[in-house]
Amino acid sequence: MESLKNIMISPHYLSFNAMKGKQFNQYVISIQCSVDQVLKFIEIDREVQRDIIEYHVTDIQKYIQFGLDGNDIYFPPLIFSSRGKGNYDENDSKFKLNFDDKLIVLDGQHRIKAFEMIIARLETRNDLLSKEKLNKARNFPLTIQIFTDLTISQEQQLFTDINTKSSKVSNTLLVMYKNNSLCGELTKDIIYNHPTISMDKFEMRGKTTRTKLMTAATLHNTIITLNDGILYTAKTKSKISKNNYDQYKNRTEEFLDLLVKFALKNANNRNECVIFIPVVIFGISLFIYETRVKNPNLSMHFLFSNVISKIDWTHKNVDFKLLGIPYKQTTKKYNFSSGARGSRMITSYLNSVLREKISDV
Repeated sequence: MESLKNIMISPHYLSFNAMKGKQFNQYVISIQCSVDQVLKFIEIDREVQRDIIEYHVTDIQKYIQFGLDGNDIYFPPLIFSSRGKGNYDENDSKFKLNFDDKLIVLDGQHRIKAFEMIIARLETRNDLLSKEKLNKARNFPLTIQIFTDLTISQEQQLFTDINTKSSKVSNTLLVMYKNNSLCGELTKDIIYNHPTISMDKFEMRGKTTRTKLMTAATLHNTIITLNDGILYTAKTKSKISKNNYDQYKNRTEEFLDLLVKFALKNANNRNECVIFIPVVIFGISLFIYETRVKNPNLSMHFLFSNVISKIDWTHKNVDFKLLGIPYKQTTKKYNFSSGARGSRMITSYLNSVLREKISDV
């Protein structure tokens, strides 16, 4: 707390004792300031941040409360990008920030949100102990690292690097922020430019979705399975190239069109319907790939209209039990979390239905 006394406040700006150095070959300024001050200059940019995870904020609030009750607690430095805001004075080692300037948070938004909620709660109380805790929360010292010359792409990469090496970031965010993958670029291209499915039907931040068509990560893996015939793993390398990019795109867009067209009206409700569960989507994709390799004359539309649409894709389908898909009696639901094995079960099931269809003809 002593170092905070050295913060100079002028009528126009804040001045912090600061040190300038380099990290990741980028200039970074280190300062210490209070939570109250951070709340004044923090800004969230959703291009480089994930949505708030409520349970994460709740856990941090408990930790902060532990500190306010008199225990020692520690937070690692928060990381910001200045985007041209503020000025570092080389002569007296000061970082000066105008009162109306904002810094973009790259790492630490959950910690700040937790402090903000605790402060708001304590402000509603009038007892002496709450006022003491409020003052302590507002003046809690935080170390800040401010990168001064990052591009948006570098901010995204830094955010990804930080979170893949500490707290886990969803595969969806990794796909959306990845710039050196042609399959990743196709994923974003389809999300932003699909001719009939709007981008709000895709989850572009969260690890999972129970209300939308699919996550960006699921779309990314579907592209690979549908076009390469491979169930995705961390070591999977797609055969996509600049030469076949349009072919991959057209095939995937057609698949999504037909998936939506022939799905049940309540398909978004995973509690009733399973067709939009990732494992099932991958199984359908693999079925289409393998079938069309063996029978090029069978169109994707034919397979959807004559095979896939004929399946009962609800949790009431007893055929899934015969396949070996785990079923929980208490919830009356199937568990399709068995990864590649579950997808291959779906592929095998669809193959058997196709054989029956062809034999009937």
